[in-house]
Amino acid sequence: MGFLDSLLGRSKLPRPKPDKLFAMSTAYVTMSLNLGLTSTGAGICFKPLDASKYMTTEMEIRELLQQSCKETNTQYQIKKDSYGYLWVTLNDPEFEDLVSTVYLVSETLTEEGFGEQLLCAVFKFKGEREVFWIYNFKQGAFYPFSPKEKQRDPAYEFRLRSIMEHELPIEKEVERWYPMWDIPI
Repeated sequence: MGFLDSLLGRSKLPRPKPDKLFAMSTAYVTMSLNLGLTSTGAGICFKPLDASKYMTTEMEIRELLQQSCKETNTQYQIKKDSYGYLWVTLNDPEFEDLVSTVYLVSETLTEEGFGEQLLCAVFKFKGEREVFWIYNFKQGAFYPFSPKEKQRDPAYEFRLRSIMEHELPIEKEVERWYPMWDIPI
């Protein structure tokens, strides 16, 4: 951001940070051993555009998913949610394949100039209760989200944070732990 931009009050959106996604691969070991969590899927959410270059990129993502998922036996679906965001949902018994595929989609969007369209990546787990680990691409950090009958379970979320803060880059500002209801995973 230049001097003139800051003087006029303009700001640029932060660039996505997809590299930190791989921390989830090693953190999964701790989650399964210490918390009894098992993976039940993953997804990546982004805002589609009506631009022709974006349409070409979306086709490229579909082709990459077909090829990549054929090799890894990952099942995927592409869905639009009620807010107009596009979700690539994934299911695979090999957790590393989920992380790699989420990274592949995020990198493709970023390389084609659509990194600002990335909203989040989500990893769903089951244990004593359902929990989603949400990765905010703009902040480059994870946070837990544990929905319980259309309400959050903050005590459980804080417990998860305290256990996983040495394994994952955790969002420090709790105000940025945005709830995401009706995640289609």
